[in-house]
Parts: sequence; structure tokens; C-alpha cells
Amino acid sequence: DAEDDQSSVTVTPQQADLELSKAVDNDQANVGQDVVFTIVVSNQGPNAATNVTVTDNLPDGITFKSGQAPQGSSYNAGTGVWAVGTIPAGAQRTLTIIGAVNSPAQQSNMAQVASVDQYDPDSTPGNGIELEDDQQTVTIFPPVIDVSLTKDIDVSRPIFGQPIRYTMQVTNAGP
Repeated sequence: DAEDDQSSVTVTPQQADLELSKAVDNDQANVGQDVVFTIVVSNQGPNAATNVTVTDNLPDGITFKSGQAPQGSSYNAGTGVWAVGTIPAGAQRTLTIIGAVNSPAQQSNMAQVASVDQYDPDSTPGNGIELEDDQQTVTIFPPVIDVSLTKDIDVSRPIFGQPIRYTMQVTNAGP
């Protein structure tokens, strides 16, 4: 090592540990109601994360109404791509998406970090593995009812002028 005919260099690749969380304000919204999805991407560092993109495609049972991305980023509802840009170490970015529930079926909505320039030590962007910290799914369970109505009469063949009594019962079989 002391001789002048050799040398060594240490290369330390940049790392950005991105974490994604997703929440919905009402996981039991009725058909026709709006829901608000909040997606937060945090960078645990140690380096800034550059060219970060996140995918969040709304399911068929939810219609996009609006989205609010932080300054310097943009969300394309048609492609579901949030071009986040740069997230400094220790910082986070938040996207809010408002959609209308248009189906009584259960709706699952997933968001995932799709790409970043730096190495992420505990997840791989865009791989679709839910157990990693760069992806999360929320599910909406619209309430379902099964309402029935029965109507009975106390006298099926009344005499003209005789009072009759109707009994109506409404039942919800649930769930």
C-alpha cells in the first residue's frame, strides 16, 4: 500500500429509503359519495431521492374527480402516474385524490413507488410486492343492504264501508 504503483478508491452508491403510506377518509362510502385518498411518500435518506414516480390507478368502481399534488409535482389521472420529482432526505410529499364511488362492489386501490434514481435498501420500486414499505392498498366496502317489504290486510274480502287494516313491514336482511 505504501508504494506508488497502486491505489484504491471506495465507491459509495447513493441510497434513498422511500416509504409510502396510503389512507382513505371513508372506507364505507355509499355509491355516489366522494372518498379522499391521501398518499404520502417519505424519504428516510441518507441521500435525496430524485426522479421519484408513484403509480396510483383508481379502480373501475371509483371515478376520478380531482387531485392535488404538491408544487413541483403532477398527477395524471389518465395514466395514474404521480411525477413526484425530488424528495430530500428526511422530507415527504403528499398527494390527495378525490374520487366518487360508482359501484356497490368492494374497491381496492393500490399505490406504489414506481421508480427512483437511487438504490432503496429495503424495497424495489415497481415490483408489486405488498409486503414492502413502498406500496400500500386501501379497500372501500360500500354498505350493502337487502330491503324487502310485505303488506298484509286484516280482511281480504271486506263489506262496503267496513274498516280494514293494512300492515306493512320493512325488513333489512343486511349484511
